[in-house]
Amino acid sequence: MPLHCGAAGVITDLSFYLAAIPAVTALGISKGGFSGLGLMAVPLLSLVMPPLQAAGVLLPILIVQDMVTVWAFRRTWDGWNLRVMLPGSAIGVGAGW
Repeated sequence: MPLHCGAAGVITDLSFYLAAIPAVTALGISKGGFSGLGLMAVPLLSLVMPPLQAAGVLLPILIVQDMVTVWAFRRTWDGWNLRVMLPGSAIGVGAGW
């Protein structure tokens, strides 16, 4: 199911926007504390486009959301928490790799 694009590469398919706006809103709300809401973003967008393409559309949005969060809390991090969590996260990344 290809999306209809205009001459400048802008998606002109209304169904994309009808699915993308609630999906991105759900991602934003999930970053604010309602974590289960973000689980519906990719399946919702997958109704109008292939799932891998839907994940590819949402991934940059997630990265920007994380960058804004890191910027907002840049002066309130705790070194002790970082020392406690970093070894476990390194083991998890290594096991996942």
